[in-house]
Amino acid sequence: MKPPGKTTLARMQRTAMLEAERIEITRDYWVKDGRISVPEPHLVERRDDFAGMVRMIDAINGDPDLLERLKRRMAAHSAAAELPPAADTEASEADVIETDGSEVSE
Repeated sequence: MKPPGKTTLARMQRTAMLEAERIEITRDYWVKDGRISVPEPHLVERRDDFAGMVRMIDAINGDPDLLERLKRRMAAHSAAAELPPAADTEASEADVIETDGSEVSE
């Protein structure tokens, strides 16, 4: 599969909104139809996550300073991704940031 292409905040927001709606409509129909008694908790959480993404993008778009910082950071990230790979591909401990128990490599 080819790597992800470019996108926009508007496209990401619309996709997240549509996916949240799809999950909600499907689960509501299945409960109403009697196929399931309650929606699966992990799907409700996923719907909530997509709805949270929509709200987060609204907040980003509502703050011009934050939007500019994000654009600069994404441009820098894109430029760094175009560089040839380094000889040592393993992340050093200095490159790993701990947030809420998960590790993210910069």
